[in-house]
Amino acid sequence: MNWNLLWRKKDGLTPGEAASKRKVYIFIVCLVCSAVFWLVSKLSQESQAVFHRPVSFYNLPEDKSVVMQSDSIVSFTLQSTGLRLIREQLFHPRDSLLLDAETAPRINRNESTFRFLSDAMLIQAIENNTEGRVRIIEARPDTLLLELAPSVTRKLPVILNADISFERRFGLYGNITLEPDSITLKGPKKVMDEINYVETELLEARNLRRSTLEDLALKLPARTTSPEAEEQRITVSIPVEEFTEATKDLRVHMVCPEAYAQMNVRIFPGRVTVHYLVALRDYQAVSEEMFRAVVYCPQAMENTDGRLEVHLEKYPSFVEVLYHRPRHVEYIILE
Repeated sequence: MNWNLLWRKKDGLTPGEAASKRKVYIFIVCLVCSAVFWLVSKLSQESQAVFHRPVSFYNLPEDKSVVMQSDSIVSFTLQSTGLRLIREQLFHPRDSLLLDAETAPRINRNESTFRFLSDAMLIQAIENNTEGRVRIIEARPDTLLLELAPSVTRKLPVILNADISFERRFGLYGNITLEPDSITLKGPKKVMDEINYVETELLEARNLRRSTLEDLALKLPARTTSPEAEEQRITVSIPVEEFTEATKDLRVHMVCPEAYAQMNVRIFPGRVTVHYLVALRDYQAVSEEMFRAVVYCPQAMENTDGRLEVHLEKYPSFVEVLYHRPRHVEYIILE
């Protein structure tokens, strides 16, 4: 059989080739119909399939929290027609299977409360969830155990987890702020005692050149919840400004203890130059009076080696000091 006949136009075929082409088309149609009938027949037969669903509990006591849940995933075998099983797999939600903790049998031990569901109870819960569309043959695990313990509530600070860089000449202007900067967490006491803060998801911000706001999720520790649902996300504000380098020429002041106040000391040189970074918006606001450079009286110092170290005692909070020159000055004591 020459399969190229299928792609050739009718006008280019001989009568024998046209008849062969018709036979091939009839064969293909019959084959497709047979496959469809076979598939429909198979999908109409009873079959089984294993499904997996995450599981969680509701109706938990307000004064208790989950310490331990033996399994977070349940497996169950469904029996129905193949078509129904495919529909269950493709079109029905895969959200957590919600189980009512209040209806589960309870065992009290010390301060803990244990609730458990047998496989028969799981099957009943799954059947309720599927609304009788399929039959449950088997469920695993055979027992689902939940441990509850008295809970505590604490307000904890939020810590930013970030990797931030700035473009050249740009930098952070002030402080990064979080809104809110703390969150209320509820959980078992032995869990909460080990938690000192709540961290955000990682913020990656590269080559910033303007102020930005970011909305971040919080990474709540395991076995904890936040009664303030709206605060499970926070707003991060990153103020950014363009910076420039500037200098100020400062007089160096002598600082002496009272016992040496009358000593006559001369220092050389008497002035230093401080180099600093300042935001362009604050450039004109910087004055020499905002800085104070000092050295300490040599009589009160040990091992001066004929020189005194210059300290920058005061400078504006909105500038970043890079360095000052000279770092040391020489001195003489006049009799």
